[in-house]
Amino acid sequence: MLAVELLQFSRRPGYRQIVDVIAAAIETGRFLRGAQLPTQRDLAHRMKVAVATVGRAYAELDARGLITSHVGRGTFVTGFAIVDGRQHTVQAGLESSPIDMAAYRVPVPPFGGEIMRGVLTDLAARDPALILGSAPTPGLERHRTVLARWLKRQGVTASAEQVTITNGGQHATMAALCTLTHHGDLIATEELTDPRMKAVASYLDRRLLGIACDEDGMIPEAFEKSCREHRIAVLYCAPRLQNPFNVILPAERRAALVDIARRYDMPIIENDIYGTILDDPIPPIFSLAPERTYYLTSLGRITGPGMKIGCLVSPPDQASRGQAGVGMSTGTATLMCAEVAVALIEGGHLDRMTEWQREENRQRVDLLTTFRHLSAARMHPASPHAWLSLPSPWRAEDFVDAAARRGVIVAPTHGFVADRRSIPHAVRLCFGAPATIDLVEAAFRHLDRLLSNAPRSSVEAA
Repeated sequence: MLAVELLQFSRRPGYRQIVDVIAAAIETGRFLRGAQLPTQRDLAHRMKVAVATVGRAYAELDARGLITSHVGRGTFVTGFAIVDGRQHTVQAGLESSPIDMAAYRVPVPPFGGEIMRGVLTDLAARDPALILGSAPTPGLERHRTVLARWLKRQGVTASAEQVTITNGGQHATMAALCTLTHHGDLIATEELTDPRMKAVASYLDRRLLGIACDEDGMIPEAFEKSCREHRIAVLYCAPRLQNPFNVILPAERRAALVDIARRYDMPIIENDIYGTILDDPIPPIFSLAPERTYYLTSLGRITGPGMKIGCLVSPPDQASRGQAGVGMSTGTATLMCAEVAVALIEGGHLDRMTEWQREENRQRVDLLTTFRHLSAARMHPASPHAWLSLPSPWRAEDFVDAAARRGVIVAPTHGFVADRRSIPHAVRLCFGAPATIDLVEAAFRHLDRLLSNAPRSSVEAA
């Protein structure tokens, strides 16, 4: 049992203080992977706070992938912590730099430096106020006009007035949820969903309802059944390269989900952060239901994570609501980032970067298919991740632990589960994260060898 002395406060703590202290202890190695946390009731009693306060803190730590709970066994530290911007394990005895296949990290194209030198040289010659000044909440009209033209190539036809520029995709997600939901509201989403979206929903005190999915994505009949049984505030879905399933939702299902949302007068948030590198002829949900769909995406999945420019596209008569959501969160995007984004689009550089990302992902997917056990994963040539169902008797948490002992970090599966349903025996492999294809191959070799044998210890056994 972890020492509670690390959670001493001069006054009764809120749940965020509990989160901060436990997260810091994990990241600095004071709480090692596998260590057991006190039960929610026990910790609440010792700290003289409500059980719900501790439960809320544990839920956020779980959403961050720092802890995991097992019915009948307790809550344990996973040992995956962010240190200096990189993900590491805190278990003693591992290599200091394991191969990271957990974090969703987009590589910067090798010619990015050449492009940026030209773009920044041009910007430096301009009026400093255009770079260092302030912008209105939705962003400058000139920037929004260029982004609207780029979005039209993604199948999203919208005016510049409907576009609000955000500080990346996660900010767009937060702005949309702030706009459309309130404290305690229920959000319908895929049964396994993006952990970052889970973290945002938890931060905003929203609840998630997982909708059953199959190989074609969210099942419309399951969504409609949930609409009859629950009071759902909004549908949140990712029709293209959904994380972690890699599904591209067929046109028929997109239309069916729209029909259900209309019958229940429900708004839709369409997350296309992962799909912008696709050449997808299927119309986005926004084009099918522009009167109720809030579409969001980001340039960071193409250029690299430093490009903190995203878009939130609102229905024609709801642009002010989308702008209000941005204003309530981190505020407007910087003029400098917006100017860089526009320069990349207008100069054709973003197209070149998109093609490079596609080719880089294709090479890594091709490599994945050469490994006997890994080739069964659900993958897509344009996606930098794959969803691997584990053969019996492997359990997800045991495979993650076994891989970590071999120097390969895989995302804890429970971080994708939308609600309290059971954790699937599968893992996401984010092979876009390692810096070189040689590291990817080394990680694949370790994981394929691991799958070629049944778990050997009682800890790894089913």
